[in-house]
Amino acid sequence: MAIHDPEVVAAIGQLLRGDPQRTLVVADSLRGPDRYIESTVSGFSMGPDLPPGSRIRIALLPPSGHAAGQIVAYLANDQVIVHRVLHCGRAGPARKHLIARGDATLVPDPPVELTHVLGPVTGVWSAGGWKPPADPRPRSARARLVRALLAALAIAGMYLSPRATARALIAVHRGAGALRGAWGAALQQRRDRGRHEPS
Repeated sequence: MAIHDPEVVAAIGQLLRGDPQRTLVVADSLRGPDRYIESTVSGFSMGPDLPPGSRIRIALLPPSGHAAGQIVAYLANDQVIVHRVLHCGRAGPARKHLIARGDATLVPDPPVELTHVLGPVTGVWSAGGWKPPADPRPRSARARLVRALLAALAIAGMYLSPRATARALIAVHRGAGALRGAWGAALQQRRDRGRHEPS
């Protein structure tokens, strides 16, 4: 059953955004074949193939393992994150977790409990129809190396302790954010000096 009244859809969306845990409860109650929810991407972490404003379709499949390369939507803290799966745990403490990362980022996300996954992203609205999500774009050799190293460390850590790995990755994300901010400020100062120097 599809709801086409924009006011009803907006009201449901506002209710779910106001209580993200309710999103998981509603998603769990609706799970089944051919059941979907639609959402809109709001961040830049997936790069140009899923820019802010992209309309996506999330399949409400029963919770299970997810394949590397699959894009999933999951609940982290109080927001829905849409990132690509790097690895789904198979044994020990990692068994009920996965590691994901945005296509435009270097650092993987903290381990995600499978119970927090809404479902795989099966479609992106484009040119009047649903298209499968694009494969990630190629990165430079240096970026591939850094991404592979960080992914390997995150995956290994998840098998030892998902909680400790989450704390470590959160610290790395904060450090990377501070570094990006300092780098951006330094570049801006350099540009400003270039504008004020006599020619």
